[in-house]
Amino acid sequence: MRTLALTICAGILSAAFCQDGGESKKMATPALPFYDWGACPYESCAYRQWTAHRSATVYDTWKPERRPIAQLQVGEQVTGITGTVVTYQPGLIRMDGNLPDRDLQRGDTILTYAYRGEGFSAVWFKGKYHSLFDISFAKWPDGTGCGGAHCAATYMDLGRKSWWAEVKLISGRTGWVEMDLAQMPISLF
Repeated sequence: MRTLALTICAGILSAAFCQDGGESKKMATPALPFYDWGACPYESCAYRQWTAHRSATVYDTWKPERRPIAQLQVGEQVTGITGTVVTYQPGLIRMDGNLPDRDLQRGDTILTYAYRGEGFSAVWFKGKYHSLFDISFAKWPDGTGCGGAHCAATYMDLGRKSWWAEVKLISGRTGWVEMDLAQMPISLF
């Protein structure tokens, strides 16, 4: 995990902000939009061969001035190359209790950026960016997602993020697909 955190940190922030373990020195809240290059934001996510399970548009770029270059059909295979999670508005977690081992007290807030999977996320709090931080102690805005005594926080807002994956088509051409996690167009398994 240490290598992953350092790689992510080096890809996001200048070396002046990165320390061992992927944590940053004290800094202002990351500028928005925030780009998390190479992120694959959920459990078991990896850039490899994928299959479309619904039709999806492939664009020439992930940037707003993008143009469609191809249309994936159901069953079509592509190779995932890399991606970026763009955070337009970070999620907001409010601490409902104390977690002294993590230097978090009731009333503190945590800003969330790209989800990493298995309860981990890139976060910012108390002037530090953490590229890999366990937030499994936080309940979702509807109260689900965390149960038991270890729950110490609540998501007040999930934020606004967009995950874009660069893919290589069978033709050899490359392009970008918006990977809305609610209706992911490509099966990663």
